[in-house]
Amino acid sequence: MASSRDKWALITGVSEGGLGDALATELLGHGINVIATALDLGSLDYLKPPGQGRLERLQLDVTSSTSISSAVAETQRITGGGLDFLINNAGYGYMMPLLDASIAKIKQNFDVNVFGLIEVTQAFFPLLRTARGMVINQSSIAGMTGICQPFIGTYSASKMAVTDFSNTMRVELEPFGVKVVTLFTGDVRTSFWQQGHAQGSDKGLPPSSPYNLMKDHAEAMMRGETNPAGQHSRERWAREVVGDLLKTNPPAAVRRGYLAESMWWLSALSPVWLLDLMFWQTCKFSAFRTRLQGDDSKKER
Repeated sequence: MASSRDKWALITGVSEGGLGDALATELLGHGINVIATALDLGSLDYLKPPGQGRLERLQLDVTSSTSISSAVAETQRITGGGLDFLINNAGYGYMMPLLDASIAKIKQNFDVNVFGLIEVTQAFFPLLRTARGMVINQSSIAGMTGICQPFIGTYSASKMAVTDFSNTMRVELEPFGVKVVTLFTGDVRTSFWQQGHAQGSDKGLPPSSPYNLMKDHAEAMMRGETNPAGQHSRERWAREVVGDLLKTNPPAAVRRGYLAESMWWLSALSPVWLLDLMFWQTCKFSAFRTRLQGDDSKKER
């Protein structure tokens, strides 16, 4: 990589109150220059000039080849031809039971979370190769094997895809001197759930949903209101993540945020039946099944 005074990081999907925002602040604090990108350039007006490091703002739609090409050209001009860190942070969650999910919205979620990540990495690879840089792919504890929480299946599947693509990318890019790190983020206090609804999640279950007998609890889960207390602050999360990334030999997987480490162990060591039981209880499916049976009995009369 370039000397520390010349290092540049580009972060996709930066928004006020989000994880990308926190990473930008932490990286700047380490003297690393940051290119913050967002779908709407005006949404980055809140960013203040840093006390150290250099901050640039770019418009970037990760689902648009034209936008990506333009961002690459502008990044090359800003940095002089190299990129030390590409942080694929752009993403959101479409929350809906799979039986009710819109196929169009599932595809849209994958376009942003998965296919956009791949195309952005392909486009920025020459700059990363020049700098012998690093790709950081934002996955989630929802993207760990067996962590299949009901009602967020589309988001979980997209993050599992990110995990697998990132693992392959790590091996494929190593001959070029480009490192790849998969970031498994646990519960962190951000605007994630609100942004998910703003970017395509429906407001609630449709009237025809077979889950309407547990509507209140299902919709609370879709809004993230049943998540356990103890979420980490964005600042703590970013401080720990950047500390991991700046190590001489950064790990292939970084697990930061509330429950990230414990969920990894649960994923790695638990049999499928135990994970299923955990989510069955979280979703209160026993009470739901009893209500279903009662409802079916009424219909038979």
